Amino acid sequence: MSLLERHQIILRVRLGGYIALAVLVLMVAGCTKNYGHFTKSAEVDLAFHQGDHQPDYQYFYAGRDDMPYAIIGIDRSYTVPSRYWIPFEPQSEMLRNMSGNMYGKYTYDPTGYHILDPGGTIIGVWFSSVNQYNVSVDQQNRTVELLFGNPENNRSMSVGYIAN
Repeated sequence: MSLLERHQIILRVRLGGYIALAVLVLMVAGCTKNYGHFTKSAEVDLAFHQGDHQPDYQYFYAGRDDMPYAIIGIDRSYTVPSRYWIPFEPQSEMLRNMSGNMYGKYTYDPTGYHILDPGGTIIGVWFSSVNQYNVSVDQQNRTVELLFGNPENNRSMSVGYIAN
């Protein structure tokens, strides 16, 4: 085999590798396009501790009403299609009591976060002791899916929870 033939083979292998890498990058980018994220917020933390709520948000909790796993407020232009998130109309004292008695508060301090869509726009708030969570946002259908690990056991409980 001549030196030129070897060089051509090496170039074809490299080109194939670059194409495979480009396809992989596009696949990964396509899989993550709808995921939003959370940013820790002292402002959100304080609002929950004081029982302050925003009229532009609809509020939900997951878990028990007297000891919730998490409380969220989501922009009213979105829906939360999950039976695990229970809607409620927050009153200041109620919100203060719920946020002061979060499940797992003796293991992890409850913390407030802004919920952001994939573009970085704030679409809600999160308050919980749960430390495994993610958010999926469907901009076209205006839905928000918040998933988190069930703090009471290691099982995945279906839509609304992710396995610990």
